[in-house]
Amino acid sequence: MNTFNRPLKRYSQNFLTNVHYQKKIVDALNIQPDDVVIEIGAGKGALTTHIANANPSRFIAVEIDERWVFELKEKFGTKIEILHQDILKLNLNRITNKEHSLKIIGNLPYHISSPILFHLIDSYPMVDRAVLMLQKEVAKRICAQPNSKDYGILSVISQTYSKTEYLFEIKRGNFFPTPAVDSAVIRLTFFRQINDFEDPVLYRKIVRTTFNFRRKKLKNSLSRIFDKVAVNLLDDSLLTKRPEQLTVEEFKQLTNQINKVQAHDTSRC
Repeated sequence: MNTFNRPLKRYSQNFLTNVHYQKKIVDALNIQPDDVVIEIGAGKGALTTHIANANPSRFIAVEIDERWVFELKEKFGTKIEILHQDILKLNLNRITNKEHSLKIIGNLPYHISSPILFHLIDSYPMVDRAVLMLQKEVAKRICAQPNSKDYGILSVISQTYSKTEYLFEIKRGNFFPTPAVDSAVIRLTFFRQINDFEDPVLYRKIVRTTFNFRRKKLKNSLSRIFDKVAVNLLDDSLLTKRPEQLTVEEFKQLTNQINKVQAHDTSRC
C-alpha cells in the first residue's frame, strides 16, 4: 500500500481484511436480483467485490474519500455506481421512489455511526434492511432489551422502526489498521409502517429527555419539559418507572397520552 492510499484517521478508516467475514457480512444482507443496494464507505472495496458478485439490479457505492473513489473506478469500472459523497448528505428518497426498495450495507466509521443510523431511520419507508458493522459497544446498545445497562436512546429509537438482530462479533485483529476496540455486525429489518403513535417528533423528545435523566422516575424527568399538572394526568403505572424499564410499546403509549393531554389543554384555550 503506498503512502497516498494509507487509511485516514479522520475518516475512521479501519479496513476489514478477513475474507471470511467479508462474505459473511454480505450474505447477511440476502441480496436478490431485483434489489437496489447502497454500500456506505466502500473504501478499498473489500465488501464491494462480494456485493457486486451477488448481482443486484443496481449497486451504489458511497465513498467520501476521493482517493478511494479513484481506486474503486479503476477496479470496478462501470459495473457499479460510485458516489463521491458524505452519506449523511445523501437523500435516499432520490435513489428510488419505491417504498422498501433499498438494502444498505457498510462498515460504519466509529465516530459517526449513530448519526448514520438515525439518517437511515429517517428514511425507513424507503429501506428494506440494513446490515451494519459498528463498534461492539454501540451494536449492543442498539439491540439491547429493557432492564439492561445498554438499553437507551439508540435501543428504543432503532427498535421503534426496525427489528434489530445482533449477528456476530469481529475481533480487532481482523482490521487494518488495528482499531482499539472490537466490532459487531447487526441487521435492521425496517417495518413497513409505524401506525401506533401519533407524533414522531414528540416521541423522540420524550425518549431523549427521559434517558438524559435515566436514574430518575419518569414523573420527575417529564416534569422538566411538560407542565406538572399535565404530567399528573398520565398513567401512574408508567410515571413510577425509570426509562430503562419501559418497552418500546410503553414509550409509544406514553407519547400518545401526552399528545392527548396537550391537545385537550390547547382546545380549552
